[in-house]
Amino acid sequence: MIDKNKNNKALQAIQDLIIEARSKAYQNIESKDLGDFLDGLEYLPALVIEDGDNTELFENYLEELCKRNDCINVLNRYKTR
Repeated sequence: MIDKNKNNKALQAIQDLIIEARSKAYQNIESKDLGDFLDGLEYLPALVIEDGDNTELFENYLEELCKRNDCINVLNRYKTR
């Protein structure tokens, strides 16, 4: 699980990443690149619901995923919410 105070903004970040994925699909990016992005995105909800404190792991993984997939705007929104 992640810190309960960050739960809503974590879910919003996941939703933002889904929107980014859809946008990338409409931009006709390579299917492998989109698949890699979705593979990374798939891990985040598990960190929200798994036992134990995964807050730092969630935030680090979110940052890495956003940087790797050119969607730093999602990370910035997460940090400022």
